[in-house]
Order: sequence, then structure tokens, then C-alpha cells
Amino acid sequence: MKNLLFLLFPICLFSQDNCFDDGQKHYRSGNFLFIKDTEELILFNNPKHIKFQENKSNISYQKDEILEYTGYDTIPNFWEKRKAEYEKKYAEFNTYFSDQFKYIQLQKEKNISYAIAENRFGYWLLEIKNKTPKAYYIGFNKNTYINKNQKEIFIKDNKLSIDGSFIAIAESWGRPGHPEIEAVKDFLTFQIDLNDIKKDSDDDGYNDFFENLIFLNPNSKDTDGDKISDFEDLNPRYKSENTKFTKLFEEIIEKDGYQNIQENHYTFETYESDCEYFQKVNPGKRRVLIFPEEKARKLNSDYKPGLFSTYYGRIKKDPDGKTFYIPYHESSSGGKIIAVYENGTWSLSTERGYVI
Repeated sequence: MKNLLFLLFPICLFSQDNCFDDGQKHYRSGNFLFIKDTEELILFNNPKHIKFQENKSNISYQKDEILEYTGYDTIPNFWEKRKAEYEKKYAEFNTYFSDQFKYIQLQKEKNISYAIAENRFGYWLLEIKNKTPKAYYIGFNKNTYINKNQKEIFIKDNKLSIDGSFIAIAESWGRPGHPEIEAVKDFLTFQIDLNDIKKDSDDDGYNDFFENLIFLNPNSKDTDGDKISDFEDLNPRYKSENTKFTKLFEEIIEKDGYQNIQENHYTFETYESDCEYFQKVNPGKRRVLIFPEEKARKLNSDYKPGLFSTYYGRIKKDPDGKTFYIPYHESSSGGKIIAVYENGTWSLSTERGYVI
């Protein structure tokens, strides 16, 4: 098995001192290292609060993947029936959490319902107790695969038990978002103390594991000091400002096409930008997390592939004084935003520079 995969190509990771282009290149070329981790390194990086043991009665990673599609070619209206069953099974959770999560397994007790779920950040334990919903980020790392076929009882004796495997991941150049995956340690049951998962030091609604994940302060309800709690803040990492160029980036965010509402506390659009104007936007009705390059590099080493929406570079001013250009990079394309400022308003257009 090859442990290291090296790829060399130009990427739009923007190193900048401020928001504006200084006449030099506003992107840089560099080495992007994809590492297919060894079993030893994966075990070393497993979070300390997550214990695991081998259980040969579990199903393997490969079989779990196969079972997900068993019957689609023999059962009439397979996907329609599966969707109807899924919606019925998780109706209670959809009522409280909308479409913020993909549900994996359900456990119901007298006055509590639990669900194992996932979203773009990873895996969660959801709880509805006395009609009060809470979500707890579990804190697995990217090399943990959770089986879609889980035991019906996964909460017992104040412990969460989840079946899965450790996997090695390597991105494939030319097929972004389609990594090569291989199980390196199979038939595992992961066990986590519920007290660890539920710890919320500042009592703001986000557990400590999630706040540490997205670089919020787990010991302060208001990380950016804007007098809005992190749980309610639409831009919790930065205090918003109202300027000409924050308005520009607010317009860019609005044109992304993705909508989420204020009540969806676990749904964020994620961006990378060193520009303080972008970081200090007031995003209206959508939740955003904006990371400078320094933080984004750390995120890329710990998160699932595809966490970020778009990377934005420096603003370059046209000689006409009213036109501005902002380079951007997405998972499979890039180019520049063309922004024209006239009579106190921005008008935007996009020019694609390349497509993979």
C-alpha cells in the first residue's frame, strides 16, 4: 500500500497582509500534499476521549457500503420506498432539526429520543428530551468511518457505542471530492462517555468539542464580543461592521445561492479569506464561518474533504476607480468576481478562469 501521494499543482491559497492587491500575484503556486495515512498514524491521532475495541460480530466497512445499495436493482421503487421509511422513522427529529443532518440510527426511551447523525462537520449525537432538542458533536477524526447499519441500542450506562472502522483516505487528482478509501482496521466499536460529549463549559448551546473544532471559545458564550451569543450569532467568529467593502462581500455571499435560516444552528457556509472586510460581514439570514489561511490549513488536516465552500483572494482595483476584481477558488473551478460600485451600490458578475 502506498502511504504517500504527492501532487504538484497551482492552488489559490491567498497569503496577504490586507484586503487589497499590492501589484503582485494575488495567488501563489505550491505543493499540495495528500497523505494516505498509515494504521499507526491513524491510531495515534484518534482523539483521546474515544475508546475502541474489536468486535468480530460487526460488519466490515466494505460490507456496510454494499448493504446500503442492496435491493435497488430488484425491489420496485426502491429509492422511493426507502425515502418514505426514512422520513417516517425520523419525523420527530426533522421537526426539530429540519434538514441539517443525515440520520443514521434511532433509539427511543420513555421521554428521550436519540439519533446518531452526520453533517458536513462530522458525526453527532442528537437528543430530544421533554421536547427540547440538543445536538452534540462527537469529535471523531477524518479517518473514522461510522457504519450506516448500527445496533438499535447505542446509548447504555451513560455511554455511546458506535460501530465502524478506521480508514485511510487519499484524494484523487482529477476527481476532486472522490477520495480513495481503504479500511485499515475493521470490525470496531467506538465508545464515548456521554459526559465528555455533553460538556458545554460556557452553556451557550454548542458543546466544547464543536467549539474547539470551529475555533470558537468554549469558555465564552460570545467569542467575538459583539453581545450576541455564539449559538445565535450568524457570524460567530468575527464582530460585524458596516463598510463599503463588507457590503461587497455580503453581496457575494447572497449570490452563492445557498440559503439557511437563523434557526438552523448547525448549518454554516464555510469560507477561507484573510481579508478583514470579508471576515466582518453581517450575513443576513445565513450562518457563516470564515477562516484565515492559518486556521484553514489546520482545518484541512482534521476535517473531511470538501468542508470549505470558496477561497477568496485580494481585491484588485481597476484604473477606472469603480471596478474591483476578487479571485476565487472552489473545489473544481475558479476565476474572479467583477464588482462595480456606482451610486452607493454594488453590481456583480463572475468570470470563470478555469474548470476541472
